[in-house]
Amino acid sequence: MLTLRFAVATVLAVAALAKARGFGHFERTVEALTPWRRSVTPIAAAAVATEATLAVLLAAGVVASVVAAGAVALFLGFASLSLWAAHRGLRVPCNCFGSGDRELGRDSLATSLLLAAATLGYWALLQRAKPSPALGELPLAATLGVAAALGGRWLLAARELTGIVRQRRRLESDLAR
Repeated sequence: MLTLRFAVATVLAVAALAKARGFGHFERTVEALTPWRRSVTPIAAAAVATEATLAVLLAAGVVASVVAAGAVALFLGFASLSLWAAHRGLRVPCNCFGSGDRELGRDSLATSLLLAAATLGYWALLQRAKPSPALGELPLAATLGVAAALGGRWLLAARELTGIVRQRRRLESDLAR
């Protein structure tokens, strides 16, 4: 259990550090996936901060069940993004661990799913050792899960929704003439 905890914490810390060191590269990845140009830097910074925070909390063992659930949600979010990019045929650099030649797609999907499985394994072992989370942890775990799922879904649909809104505005503008 301790090995899995520190392995996942190390992966998250390395990913956060690499993204922070090559922040411009990571911002370009976020820019390619996000329709909101003003929000690119805050979204990229939030991803780095989330990974770094989860890494520190995992290493420290603070609210372990909640943090493990958050890490699983993060990895599943990355997996969903990779699947979406592969399905769309997008050629977007991954920059998952800093700048590199890898693109979002099958490889990043496999990596994200493996990390989610390892983290889920840690969480399962944790539940076996401490079967019931404290009552105070449940709202936080539920909020993290819902926020990750909704945030991921909105990010995946944002580009299409923005295109629809732009098209509607153009049509309204043309009709007004």
